Amino acid sequence: MERMDEIRRKIAEADMVLVTIGDEFERIDCLRQDAAYQKVCNDIAMREAQWAYPLVSHFFLEKDAQLKEAYLAVKKWLEGKNYYVISAPVNGMIAESEIKQDRIVEPCGTCYRTQCSKGCEGSIRQTEPALIEEFASYIKGDKSWEELRLPVCDTCHAEMECNSLYAEHYLEEGYRKDWERYTKWLQGTVNRRLCVLELGVGMQYAGLLRFPAEKIVGINRKAELIRIHHQLSQLPLEIDGRGMGIPCNAVEYMAQAWKSMV
Repeated sequence: MERMDEIRRKIAEADMVLVTIGDEFERIDCLRQDAAYQKVCNDIAMREAQWAYPLVSHFFLEKDAQLKEAYLAVKKWLEGKNYYVISAPVNGMIAESEIKQDRIVEPCGTCYRTQCSKGCEGSIRQTEPALIEEFASYIKGDKSWEELRLPVCDTCHAEMECNSLYAEHYLEEGYRKDWERYTKWLQGTVNRRLCVLELGVGMQYAGLLRFPAEKIVGINRKAELIRIHHQLSQLPLEIDGRGMGIPCNAVEYMAQAWKSMV
């Protein structure tokens, strides 16, 4: 509890706050314990339809109370702050949080965007509610894969799929404008008191989140790094003394933080 209070104090004292969200928020270990989830994942793997994984993951995480509490805590800690969030999970759960959507960038994609399966430029659009309903019916067993009615690309009429790293022809234009806004925001952190809150970032997204966070804090002597991860909470020697590492699962830690606030 004392460390939670210290983190909140550091965030309150910072001029700007950067939050990075990594693989622990994918909840893979929890999902793999669900036999129904495993069955669906095996089916889409057999069909070589891994592009559907973000939708499947989203469906099963909808009932994950702890994950939702973790996002509520993040939102609460950021109230009144000038912040930006880089989120790697593709399950779209951050879109259902109360975190400002214009302060979030999802470079790995999301289940809430679709693109042409052939990679047609300009094909990205918001996921149609009908597609989410179709997949809910498939996951529940009310429809077979063959019965799914997938939207098609306006240009080439190929089927649409989730705009994420799981797509065969991932279109980065889906997040490019958000990334440009983030980099402009990041430029404003120079010589400002910056708090980097790293939540559940392991080695899966190290090049995207972990190493850049260390570089940002290394350059800005007024910055601090708070790293929460169940195995990889260590801080590099270059920034030792300007941050803290907490060896806990970030989702569980933030869910506990939320419970302490209500």
